[in-house]
Amino acid sequence: MKKIVILMALLLLPAVYAQLDWSITNYRCGNGKIDEFELCEKGIAEGFCDELATLLEIDTVCDTQHCTCLPRVNKAFCENNIREGVELCDGSADDKCPAYGALINISLTCNKKTCGCNINQTVPADYNPVVVEGFVNKSQTASVCGDKKVERDEDCDPPNTLCTTSTQDPGVCTEKCKCVEPGMLGVEEEPENVTAEVNVTEANITENVTEEPEEEKPGFFSRLWAWFAGLFS
Repeated sequence: MKKIVILMALLLLPAVYAQLDWSITNYRCGNGKIDEFELCEKGIAEGFCDELATLLEIDTVCDTQHCTCLPRVNKAFCENNIREGVELCDGSADDKCPAYGALINISLTCNKKTCGCNINQTVPADYNPVVVEGFVNKSQTASVCGDKKVERDEDCDPPNTLCTTSTQDPGVCTEKCKCVEPGMLGVEEEPENVTAEVNVTEANITENVTEEPEEEKPGFFSRLWAWFAGLFS
């Protein structure tokens, strides 16, 4: 009963710190699964709050807003060199961060200002979904031939440089950033609609010539009769 009263009191206090940095645990909190740098997740029974409770010999519950464990470390008790409540360390007091890190497979060191733990390893850039979204958006931008970046449908960049073709043969980069064998330089495939337009144009020309008969030139006797008739006109 005493533990429950203490727990409820701590829950009502303004909690400003957690066992791990919220700026990292917030990245994926709420996605329905426990990610690498989270201690728990809403709706999932499994988590690391039980390990924390066992280590500190207290009762804990998941903080679903930040994917850490409640009760959070309250600054009022931090930096008094006494590890108490859900503090994992406090000044010269016993440091539980390394042991807790071993339980959850994350390298942890004491954060003396929060009495929680710092993640003592590099967090991958793509752990943040916002960063991943940025990579996706960048990959979908139109490629620009000549910007010295091989993008999307380009084989090479910049043009007029040596490259390797899809068949692993030496090639040259064209003005359209396509890698072709030297003998194929200047040979470009015409779009299909160009041929169709040419055929249509030629058909129209043929049709026009057929519909408009050529003007016949008058023969010799026709010209003679016209001259004779002109004498009496």
